[in-house]
Amino acid sequence: MSGPIYNAVRRSQGSQGSTVVGSQASPTASGFSDPKAATYLTKADLRAGTKHRKRFAIATSVFFFIALVMLILVQIGNLSNNHVLGDLYFFKIDTTNIILADPGTTSKLQQSIAESSGLHDFYQVGMWNFCEGYNDVGITACSRPALMYWFNPVQIILDELLNGKQVTLPPDVSNYLTVLRAASHAMFAMFFASTFTSFVLIFLCPLAVYSRLVSIPIALFALASGLMTFLAAGISTGMWLVLKRDILANAADLNIVPSLGAKLFVLMWIAAGCSLFAAFGQVGMMCCGTSRRDIKTGRRPVGRKARTEGGVPVEENPALRRRWWGSVSQ
Repeated sequence: MSGPIYNAVRRSQGSQGSTVVGSQASPTASGFSDPKAATYLTKADLRAGTKHRKRFAIATSVFFFIALVMLILVQIGNLSNNHVLGDLYFFKIDTTNIILADPGTTSKLQQSIAESSGLHDFYQVGMWNFCEGYNDVGITACSRPALMYWFNPVQIILDELLNGKQVTLPPDVSNYLTVLRAASHAMFAMFFASTFTSFVLIFLCPLAVYSRLVSIPIALFALASGLMTFLAAGISTGMWLVLKRDILANAADLNIVPSLGAKLFVLMWIAAGCSLFAAFGQVGMMCCGTSRRDIKTGRRPVGRKARTEGGVPVEENPALRRRWWGSVSQ
């Protein structure tokens, strides 16, 4: 003798909100020989059964949205000389005192000598370009944005002081510039890719409410995105810290003062933290939290309507089918 079949029905929308409507309202009409054998799932039951998974899925989507905003700010930093974008840069070198002078030389005369030679007071680097300017004026010009841009401080100084004349560099300097270029390209590619994946995951994360099987590809994609953002932030931080250390160690006699852009680094690591948190949250949803499929197959009890005959499938009412954001259709 076959076991009872569980049917999910919805409550009526009329004044009697607790009345069960439709052909399934009557156990006899539904084919049940025993009225007590029928367990009815309402919309409230489904909401209660998946509310924790739904909230967590939406939370991961929100964290990816925050990461996307931070990554966009990292991308557009230093693209313009306005007050907001001009303060967002990875690295800055101050060449105000690069021209050595006698102890009696005033700073104004020293600055005039530097300006007459074509050298600016500072150069700052973003993801797409670099900008130059003077301390008392601010940013005066920015280079044209370039794909896979990398910052070559040696070439910039040579262009400014020697009008682009070719100079033979020591082998160790040439090797260092090769490593700097490779690291810059890797950082650029990872930031660009993680910006795109974060945007896509804002809409994919809520789909994890459906089942754990759906969660697997979403979680793997989210984990890849989070790791890319973290690696991009790590490569950027390490690269600019090493460049700062080397300038301080090898160019101290030139009076070049390097510094890091704290604001952009904060945005960058906020993006990395949000991406990793959301990624680990999606990974956790692969094994935790009641999904729609768990309710449909009877593997998990649903609120106060918990079933005692475990393992019996639930016949889903199409009226209770959830949309992508997790709400129950009317």
